[in-house]
Amino acid sequence: MSSGGASENAPPPSAFRQALLIASVRLALGVAGLAAAVSIDVSSGTALAEAAAGAVLTTFALIAPAGRRRPAQLRPPVAAPVSPREPWWRALAVAMFPSTYGVALLTGIALAINRSLAAFLAGVLLGMGAVGLVYALSTK
Repeated sequence: MSSGGASENAPPPSAFRQALLIASVRLALGVAGLAAAVSIDVSSGTALAEAAAGAVLTTFALIAPAGRRRPAQLRPPVAAPVSPREPWWRALAVAMFPSTYGVALLTGIALAINRSLAAFLAGVLLGMGAVGLVYALSTK
């Protein structure tokens, strides 16, 4: 049920603000995952190395040249444009699905099983956030 507050009637964020918002959430989740891994039992040096590896590999995968394009039948469908009546939090929720949700969930699971893997996955979130931040700054 909708609260009908001012945020419901607010215009959707611009491309810059939306990219900045999703990048901030990804960076915050990455920092939280890394802090959780260190606070449980991974040394800070190991956690930072694992996170750096995850961030570098993710950044490379996201900005690699488009020479390896998927065939048309394997490409995901183009997302519908944000409706002018859609609140900012809904635009954020759609932008986070499935990549951010999935990696954050796997990071949480890994915290219980393998803290080094959790640090690596936190680095993946940090890499996704860094690329999103660069994209946000390039759209301004």
